[in-house]
Amino acid sequence: GAHGTSRSLHLDTHSDMAALDQSLDDIIKSKSDGGRERKPIGRAPGAVRGRGRGRQPAARTQPYARPARKPASKEMEGTTLKVSESTVPNKLAGAICNVVREAGSGLMPSVLATGPGAINQAIKGIAIARKYLLEESPPIDIVVQPVFEKDMRSGSNVSLVLSKSIPIDCEPTEDDLSAKDRTDCFKLAGAIAGRIRDGGDVALTTKGPVPVLVAVKAIALAQEYTSQENMDVKFAVQFRDLEDPELGNTPSTYLHFAVLVNHD
Repeated sequence: GAHGTSRSLHLDTHSDMAALDQSLDDIIKSKSDGGRERKPIGRAPGAVRGRGRGRQPAARTQPYARPARKPASKEMEGTTLKVSESTVPNKLAGAICNVVREAGSGLMPSVLATGPGAINQAIKGIAIARKYLLEESPPIDIVVQPVFEKDMRSGSNVSLVLSKSIPIDCEPTEDDLSAKDRTDCFKLAGAIAGRIRDGGDVALTTKGPVPVLVAVKAIALAQEYTSQENMDVKFAVQFRDLEDPELGNTPSTYLHFAVLVNHD
């Protein structure tokens, strides 16, 4: 911009359109270590109780190539990364990693997305960036605060505001909340707020553009519901392979949202 305080990067790419036709599972399989099959670490929410196996430790996987480092630039501080549904998540992750490394104690980037497809790509990109930043020495974790513009019920224009954190350790359990295509984001937000008030761990496990939008909206609404109690609600997101109870417990790749609360 003219004042040099903020810069928008458009991450639309059309050279990778072939990859966009693949599902997340296909992309991860094709880019994982030599196409080796990865075992799920547990079962997604919705399974019949008492029939699941014990959870195994999360396998370290590298589904995407490591983003390249770029030279530091003061101009990157306060960057807004604009994402569309054609954005390649790995390219977004590379941009996030570069900005986070360069930001130091300065302004962290925001990721701007509109609509389920773009928001899904944005969340995937953040999850990939988080994985790589946690492998830095010392490790850096990133948490997200979703800020929606306009009406939450019908709108889907969100700014995903990133901030640095100490490493967060939260793995999926069958007690996690879940979001589906038809989940009411207001009811889900009420469930999140209830668990926050109870002081327990709160997490969501989901996959697919509309369920991811529902999950992000519900977390933003939970922030509104608890704002009078001086609670600051954010989330950390990661990929996890889990058994899908709706598909005969076949393995599938989910996005796992750990909901985090700071008391002001």
